[in-house]
Order: sequence, then structure tokens, then C-alpha cells
Amino acid sequence: MSVDLRGMGHQESATISASTDTMAIEDQGLVQDVTVTSVVTLPVTVVGYSFTFRVGAPGITLAVSPAAADLIAGNGFTAADNKDVIFTNQPAGSFVTLVGNGTTGWNITAVSGTLTREA
Repeated sequence: MSVDLRGMGHQESATISASTDTMAIEDQGLVQDVTVTSVVTLPVTVVGYSFTFRVGAPGITLAVSPAAADLIAGNGFTAADNKDVIFTNQPAGSFVTLVGNGTTGWNITAVSGTLTREA
């Protein structure tokens, strides 16, 4: 299956339809199309590996959580370990792409929609 990411064209995807899911390194490179309110956990950072998460249905909340010792940086967020990025009630098609830096965590390299960060 493929999905269309605004400005990035069609990309191969996999559907997440569970309330919690933990990504494996083998899942990287596919757009993870999330269709229910979910908390998705990233694996420990690996340099150059990327994950894209797409809001696949209106009205859901999607939280992307790093491994406990990792951070998610970029998009104006101050670097802090173990803090989720969250889409709340964003339009279907909103997405975030994260790329592993291999040492401290994940960097946001693309976003469409409004992300917040766990307090």
C-alpha cells in the first residue's frame, strides 16, 4: 500500500491499528499510517535510520515516544530525553519524519501539521 505525503509524493506504507506499537529497525523506511489513537515507541537510535508517522484518520491522537535514553529534537523543541511528540486532533495526512543520529536520539526532519511535546 502507498500513501501520499504532502509535497513528498507517494510512499510505501504499513498500517498501525493498535493503541500501542513498538517499531523495529525493520519498520524503518516505510510510512507508518496510524488509524487509531496510539502511542508508538521508536527503537534505540541508529544513525541514518528514518521513520515517518502519518495521521491516518481524523480526530485521533498520535504520540511518538523515543526509547527512554533517547531524545527527539528539532521543530523548535529543546532537547530532552524520553519526551514524546504528539499530534492531537490534527487533519488526516499530517505527518512527522524522524531520522536517527546514532548517539542521542532522533531528529525531526519533516513535519506537516501541529506537533506538541510531552511536558
